[in-house]
Amino acid sequence: MLALIPQPRECDVRPGVVVWTGSVGVAAPDEWRDAIETWCVESSIEGCALVITSTVAAPRLTIRRDSSLPSGGYRLVTDDVSEIVASDASGALHALATLRQLGPHEWWRGGDVKGGRIEISKVQITDWPEFGWRGAHLDVARHFFPVDVVENFIDLIAAHKLNSLHLHLNDDQGWRVELPQWPRLTEVGAWRRASPRGLERDGVDDGTPHGGFYRADDIARLVDHATRRGVRLIPEIDLPGHAQAVLASYPELGNGGGPVEVWTHWGISREVLAPSTEALAFAASVVRAVADMFPGSPVHIGGDECPTDQWESSDVARAVMIEYGFTAARELQGLFTRRLTEELTAAGRDVVAWDEVLDADPPTSVIVAAWRSVDKGRDAATRGHRVVMAPMPFTYFDWRQSDDPSEPLAMAFPLAMSTWEKVYGFTVVPDGLDVEAASRILGAQAQHWTEYIATPEHLEYMAFPRLAAFAEVVWGTAGPVEEFRPRLETHLARLRANGVNFRPLDRPGS
Repeated sequence: MLALIPQPRECDVRPGVVVWTGSVGVAAPDEWRDAIETWCVESSIEGCALVITSTVAAPRLTIRRDSSLPSGGYRLVTDDVSEIVASDASGALHALATLRQLGPHEWWRGGDVKGGRIEISKVQITDWPEFGWRGAHLDVARHFFPVDVVENFIDLIAAHKLNSLHLHLNDDQGWRVELPQWPRLTEVGAWRRASPRGLERDGVDDGTPHGGFYRADDIARLVDHATRRGVRLIPEIDLPGHAQAVLASYPELGNGGGPVEVWTHWGISREVLAPSTEALAFAASVVRAVADMFPGSPVHIGGDECPTDQWESSDVARAVMIEYGFTAARELQGLFTRRLTEELTAAGRDVVAWDEVLDADPPTSVIVAAWRSVDKGRDAATRGHRVVMAPMPFTYFDWRQSDDPSEPLAMAFPLAMSTWEKVYGFTVVPDGLDVEAASRILGAQAQHWTEYIATPEHLEYMAFPRLAAFAEVVWGTAGPVEEFRPRLETHLARLRANGVNFRPLDRPGS
């Protein structure tokens, strides 16, 4: 059985194997050279070098374009001379990801393949993704992850044919990107003196400082790394809520409550930006500056979980409400949504926001990330928004994976459990949408919030095998879970051979 994940749409398995050894020539279009050359370097092993060059007289692998294929689509034939025909660069990379899965387990992510030869199953495959937005999210604000860890995570999602990584770059517990025009964001806001030990509700402080941030050259390195693997990076600056790290750095942007420190708790701080001219200008400035570091990418402006307590008791907020004719303090959040949307739209960027912004009637150009429920995605699509589905029960991978007490620390509120089987049963397009509204569902995204994820090993444990199940769902080829499980079991052997710290499967029926 070929344990291909995501499962391709059409796959004809043929007898025999292809053997690569020595110097293996790869012919490819010049415009795709950077990405394919990166793949060749990472796929070469001792005794078998993959070389993209026009000097090879008889290449063993040829790659060419056929724009009649769907976006991201490809045909792959493995034989004595193998061929990839792809719609675009992303289609070529999808084909190459499949090709790696057809070889030895250790080859999948550049592991140590013995013997200096690569044996590849003979197949003919035609495949393409159903959804254009196939994403993962990584919170680097609660716990900071260095560049090499993020690069490794990019490699993992690309190997599963996911094509976007949403980086959550700020929160109450830390600010993670250096902006020279706002130096205190990283001098002060990137560092907290402690974190909770155990669950937040236990009320125990670990007394250990934590922090870190990315400089401009770090971001450039990550963008280049991702681009070469067919992944786009989507930055998020979440304002006006989740702002305590900002207000520790620049308290004058707050509501007059006095100085605060970068938060040492999980949950939602009551500290929010004031709805003042200065705070609105600050938000626009930092969002535009961060956007400029991620060329061409959509930009996420957060907009979720913004308490209104401080606004309700603020003279400045009351004056702004009178000025705009607002009758409820929660309407002030719409000022930030509109200002940031205008700033980014003028720069030619797509704007993404969490589904709370629907309360402020945002422009329909805003892409809504529906996290609170499937119903929020249905509502957004019906109201004319493009939608990324991210509902908690199916896509929050900070939730526990079972009720076994041996599970590592994780979100533990009632019913916060999500198994890989549950993820695999997720339907991306909500029921009840007409054809036009359904066409606005761009795809889906899996969230890795990191209050309780502090190490790369724990991140991998929480991601897999759920992210493998999610990848097949959002590719659009998920079928019966009973058919998926044996492929997943083989795929986990692939993960093991490449050093991924996945969570083992439970026995069937346990």
